[in-house]
Amino acid sequence: MKVKLQRRYLVLVALLVMIAAVATACAPDPNELIISPQLGEQMAARAAGQQIVRAEPTPLPLLSSLTPEQIVAGLPEDVIAAMANADLAHAEQLALSNGCIGCHALDPAMQMTGPTWYNIGNTAVGRVPGESPGLYLYHSIANPGLYSVPNYPAGVMPATYVDTLSTQDMADLVAYLLAQTQGQ
Repeated sequence: MKVKLQRRYLVLVALLVMIAAVATACAPDPNELIISPQLGEQMAARAAGQQIVRAEPTPLPLLSSLTPEQIVAGLPEDVIAAMANADLAHAEQLALSNGCIGCHALDPAMQMTGPTWYNIGNTAVGRVPGESPGLYLYHSIANPGLYSVPNYPAGVMPATYVDTLSTQDMADLVAYLLAQTQGQ
C-alpha cells in the first residue's frame, strides 16, 4: 500500500513538473515578431541587422478627456436629468441590495462571474465603439444582453432592472460606475 502511494506521488510530481515545463516553453516572447502587415519588412530589417521599431498600441481615451455631453450622449433625457442629483452612496446600497456585488468586484485581482468594476468608468469609454460610456453602462444594467464582455458568460445578468429600478436609481448606478476611474 505504501509503495502504491509513493508511486502515485512520484507520478503526480512528474506530471506537475512536465506541466510547468510545457507552460514555460509556451510562454510568449515579447521580443519575437508577430504576424502583422509589416512582418515582411520587419523580417528583412532583422536579416539586414537593422533595429526594428515597434509601434505602441493607441491608448483609449480616459473618461476625464471627454466632455460631460460626450459622457452621457444617447442616454434617455430623464436619466440625464436625474444624474444631476445622483447619490453615489445610494448606488452602493443598490449594488448591495440587488446582488450586483455577487458578480462584480472593485478589486481587479478578484475574478468573479461578471466583469470587474475596477476602473469601469475608463473602460466604458471604449467598450462599445460609437457608444458613450454612460449609455454603455445604462444598457449594461437595463438590457444586459445587448453586449457581452469577452470571456464572460452571456445571459447571466438579470434583464429586469429596467423594470424594477426607478429612473433615479438607474441614474445613481450609472453615475456610481462612471466614478470608478483609477489611474487618471
